[in-house]
Amino acid sequence: MRVLSFLLLAAAGCGAARAPIATPLIGDRFFVAGYHPYWAGNAWTSYPFDALTELYFFEVEVARDGSFLDSHGWPGDWRALVDRARANNVQVTPTISMHSAAGFEELFTNVAAVDRLVNGIVALLDATPGLTGVHLDLEVFRPVPLAVRDGYTAFVAKLANRLRAREPRPVLSVFTLAFDDDDVYNERALAELADYLVVQGYDFHSRADARAGPTAAVTGWGRLNWGSVVDRFVAMGVPPRRIVMAVPMYGYQWPTESGEPGAMTRGPGVIVPLTAPPQVLPELPRARAQASVHGARRDTVSGSPFYVYREAAGGWVQGWYEDAQSLRAKYEFVRQRGLGGIAIFPLAYGDAELWGGLRDTFSRARR
Repeated sequence: MRVLSFLLLAAAGCGAARAPIATPLIGDRFFVAGYHPYWAGNAWTSYPFDALTELYFFEVEVARDGSFLDSHGWPGDWRALVDRARANNVQVTPTISMHSAAGFEELFTNVAAVDRLVNGIVALLDATPGLTGVHLDLEVFRPVPLAVRDGYTAFVAKLANRLRAREPRPVLSVFTLAFDDDDVYNERALAELADYLVVQGYDFHSRADARAGPTAAVTGWGRLNWGSVVDRFVAMGVPPRRIVMAVPMYGYQWPTESGEPGAMTRGPGVIVPLTAPPQVLPELPRARAQASVHGARRDTVSGSPFYVYREAAGGWVQGWYEDAQSLRAKYEFVRQRGLGGIAIFPLAYGDAELWGGLRDTFSRARR
């Protein structure tokens, strides 16, 4: 209650605090978003717009003083993307991002910087008439003072009030960590303020991990699975329908000590997109191509696919990724648990072979 009282007082400068809006879901409808990263160029021309609710443009980077550090051409260079999405009744939403813990601490203890950021976000929307939503992706992976945590929550409250004063039905979504062991975020308060929490559903094993393993297991692997993540949010009082699971279209490939699943790594891994146009990060291997060469296997615990091979020098390599089968299992998990939907990161790393399961599970007809 102390935190909620603080954030409502802090948001008072934007007008009287409003009651949280109802989650914009009716019956069996699902929210389906996909990220388009700026580095993917015109890969959007092959996206499954017919299956999407929103397209997140990734990213508009924020500086510690609340100004925009780099908008990556948004919105001017992306008019064609916006037009294509609108023609398919898909909203394009800018992603406001920060990935600096020091910057996060400085920004959310500075009232003037927060006001600058709120005003900047509203101006960004005004620059492209017809856009109403915002996606926040400000990530911190270390402890922060409680004042910073409350400051971020107050910022979300202030922004939510401004957006709802501007448009009758904006959609505000907030990215949150799978486990947040450092207690950086007040997830329950954020769920009251935002329409959706986009929950990190990936990097359960990531580039620098000591062991290889599935990037986004649904079950198994201790707590490193979707079931444990969702249980954590529900236990905090977050309504399931406000939970949107972020789905990876990539995996990781590591040098390992052996060919056994989950072997210790011999060094950092590399990202392996499932598949991607040749011009998108051409220096990276593609998971599907690697599996076709080295043989695809499937983990009996998580259902995640992987491949194993030995290098010419004799060292082992493991690559863990997603395929049509493992993605369908994730989509069905969302339906079975009554969650709000999914957010695919990034769409550019998938292709038509993978969109069938998306359409089957979350087609607009079924929503």
